[in-house]
Amino acid sequence: MNHQPESPVNSEQLSQISEGDIEFEIEVLQVYVEDVSQRLNKMRDEIISNDWSQIMGEAHHLKGASSNVGALQIQILAQQLEELNHSQDSEKALKIIEEMFLKLKAVELFITEKIVIFSS
Repeated sequence: MNHQPESPVNSEQLSQISEGDIEFEIEVLQVYVEDVSQRLNKMRDEIISNDWSQIMGEAHHLKGASSNVGALQIQILAQQLEELNHSQDSEKALKIIEEMFLKLKAVELFITEKIVIFSS
């Protein structure tokens, strides 16, 4: 079983890419959330149409984007999606996507907390 980090975002990693600019961190995470949400919705459609090459492309993109912003929980789930390429288990893929949506909500809460701290 994979160990998943508790925080939805690795703050240390995010701080490194932003060079400590909290406003930039918020902006990067907001763009990330919007992009991931759109891609997850697209992946649901691709699962219905059984388009595994597109699903794998999206999963790979999400893995990289999540790694870049420190969203390690979503990165782990994207890796799990990539691993489904051989079995092409649509039911399991949909469950992983739903879990990714939940983790994305946690990232949104993380952003809200950052905004509150930044605004104080």
